[in-house]
Parts: sequence; C-alpha cells; structure tokens
Amino acid sequence: MSPDHKLTVDEGVALLAATPLFEDIDVARLRVLVYAAEHVQASAGEMLVRQSDDDHAGLLLLDGAAQAWMDEDPSMKLNLARGALIGEGAMIAKLHHRMNVQAVDNVELLRFSHELFLRVCHEFPELGRAVMANYARRMATITSALHTLLPG
Repeated sequence: MSPDHKLTVDEGVALLAATPLFEDIDVARLRVLVYAAEHVQASAGEMLVRQSDDDHAGLLLLDGAAQAWMDEDPSMKLNLARGALIGEGAMIAKLHHRMNVQAVDNVELLRFSHELFLRVCHEFPELGRAVMANYARRMATITSALHTLLPG
C-alpha cells in the first residue's frame, strides 16, 4: 500500500478471511470485527510482540514485513508478510504470546483485543463457534505433525 492509501474495511475483511483461523466465516461478521479493530502503525525495528507478553490481542499485518522467533532459538526466524495473523491464542484465550515479533520495516496492523473478540462472539455466537472449530483443527494438525517429527 502506498503511504496515502487508507485500508478499506473490505480490504481488511479480505485479508482476515484469507487466514486459516477465519476461513469460511460469514463476511458480514468479519466486517464487524475489522471495523471495530484498532488500527496500529509501528516503525522498522519496533517490537510488536514479545514472547510471554500478556497483551491478549491478535494482530493482522496489513502492510510491511515482520520477523518472528522464539527466545529458545533466535537464529531461526520466520518472515511474516501482509495477511499474517499474529497471536491467535492471545486473542482467543488470553494465552501468552509464544514468539517475539519485530517489524522489519514500517508496518500497519489491525489489533483485535481479547475483549473485542469476545464482544463480537457474544453478539454473533456462530462466529465464535466457527473460529473455535478452525482453531481446534489447526491445533490437531500441528499436534499430528509434531508426532511425526518426534522420536518414539
């Protein structure tokens, strides 16, 4: 996006709908979530999330790039680009963040607090059920993949 381009709600909805957590969710419900989210900007080098933070919010990367890593192995970095959803567990269940995330360049994000997520789920219970089903499927896939990697 260019500096003078303001993200529209529909663009935010399209990015959110493309994430595994929010796939197959009614666009009207996602529009409410995106409209109510906090728009955040951060400068290159700024820490967006620290491992074990209890910020209890998810972040959707709208523009720019970031890197994620765990304290246990800072040399293994994951590159994040437009459309990356950071902190699903923090947003859904108030879990601590599991990774550090730092802006590589200037970034724009949408911030979904746990409280906002719960309010929208209270208003639209079918959204909450669908998100939890998607989250459970993702955790089952991750667990299965880990079992194939671990000895024994």
